[in-house]
Amino acid sequence: MSVDFLYLFISFILILCLLAYVFIRDKENSLKIKKLENAVEEINKTLHFLRKDLENKEEKLPDLSSYLDETRAELSFLVDKEVNSKILPVLKSLKGFESVIEDFQNEQENRLSSLEQKTQNMSKLSPNYEDEEQKIVDLFQAGKSIEQIAKDLRISTGNVEFALKFRKLLE
Repeated sequence: MSVDFLYLFISFILILCLLAYVFIRDKENSLKIKKLENAVEEINKTLHFLRKDLENKEEKLPDLSSYLDETRAELSFLVDKEVNSKILPVLKSLKGFESVIEDFQNEQENRLSSLEQKTQNMSKLSPNYEDEEQKIVDLFQAGKSIEQIAKDLRISTGNVEFALKFRKLLE
């Protein structure tokens, strides 16, 4: 019986140790759960205060859409002002260039029409030659020398002599 008693005693001590261990673990877990409950409670309180604070601040904030509209309008005004201050002088100078170009173009057109009129007047004054040979013959008969004819018509003296020989006016 002493061995049985010993087994019983050891079993009893083991059960007691096991119960003590379970009791200690239960106490530790209870403390941890209590700490977690307190932390959750603090988080809930903080969340509640933050929501209240957010509601108060939302009430205090002005209407953001109207603020954004005002800011857009102000930015648009400033951009328009800057564009006008930078681009308007350029536009004015371009208009000045345009008027200068138009004046130049008108002047050139006037010159061209004047030249056309002078050319028409010159053609009315001079006889109408059909070809260069006739001009050479007319000038020769008018008493001009071969060199003068060549100079006036801007051709070589050889051409003048050839035309006169061809017409049999020169031997």
